[in-house]
Amino acid sequence: MQDMKEFFAELMRPPVRKIEPYDAAPLPGAKILLSANENNAGVPEGVLSAMTAALKRGNRYPDSRNSGLREKLASRFGLEPGQIITSNGLDGMFTMLARAFMDERDDVVCGECTFGVYASNAEIAGAKTVKVPLSPSFRQEPMRFAESVTPATKMLFFCNPNNPTGCLAAEDEIREMLEAVPRRVIVVLDEAYTEFSGTDGKRSFGLLRDFPNLIICRTFSKIFALAGLRVGWAAAHPDLLDCLFRVREPYCVTSVAEAGAAAALDETEFLKSVYETTVNEREKLCRVIGECGIPFLPSRANFILMLPGEKTDALKEAFREKAIAARYLKCAGRPAIRISIGLPEENAEAAKAMRLCCR
Repeated sequence: MQDMKEFFAELMRPPVRKIEPYDAAPLPGAKILLSANENNAGVPEGVLSAMTAALKRGNRYPDSRNSGLREKLASRFGLEPGQIITSNGLDGMFTMLARAFMDERDDVVCGECTFGVYASNAEIAGAKTVKVPLSPSFRQEPMRFAESVTPATKMLFFCNPNNPTGCLAAEDEIREMLEAVPRRVIVVLDEAYTEFSGTDGKRSFGLLRDFPNLIICRTFSKIFALAGLRVGWAAAHPDLLDCLFRVREPYCVTSVAEAGAAAALDETEFLKSVYETTVNEREKLCRVIGECGIPFLPSRANFILMLPGEKTDALKEAFREKAIAARYLKCAGRPAIRISIGLPEENAEAAKAMRLCCR
């Protein structure tokens, strides 16, 4: 068996050999899932009905460009359909960007503690990643990203709010960064969590008028509660999107997923309720974490990053005993635990687990 492993390793492209397979499996037997920043409120009935109706047409290929969903998104956000592209989740969007633009001669700028797919896609393409350190307060500073651009830089990724820190850069900081970055560098603004930030969801799209090298990415996986459907989308200059359509899988968003996403845009009361509950529960959990003496970062997303230090092992064990799945990682070289905001009763159990570490 080992000989076969070596045999296939020799056939692989060299950059792929050092990539570890992504494993998002939660704690075995977990009863409370707070590890993946999902919306635990579940799928609204209206969305389920729309998907059920679409299943009846499951013998037909979907509209390869998801024209209906793009038109609805354009109407919602003051855009033109030609400025919008859909994808198989935002992972699919970042894969398209790598396929269309990156090769061995390129540098890709991203954060040192951010969504790992930016760097892994660049590495698979053979590009070099340049990771920008967090500030002493664990913030991503946009101008430090701009200052990291070199003549070899092809693309820059900025996650706002950032995953996993939850920190939000202000609009004027983003604009200042864009003004400093050469137009030959594609800037990817990942706004997967923007609906939880309390900001105007349309304002950032105004940047597209001044920066044709900008692509703004959104998802239906978070506040819209459709993580299992894998629907991402982005807005950019039509000529930039033409490059992505050349490498995009023809049917990467199914007709059922498109129907669900389109219906989810109409769930105004559901979205309002999820936002308000998330903000209230986030504040309550932050108070508990503070009372327990666990360092954490103020968040503008649907998760909180804790830096438990010497309490890390005890906190992991407390979560394990209560069958709570959380995300364990390192941030700026320090052990960290990211906990998603779940339902009130789930958060109450997480709070109990954290209080065990205060004794």
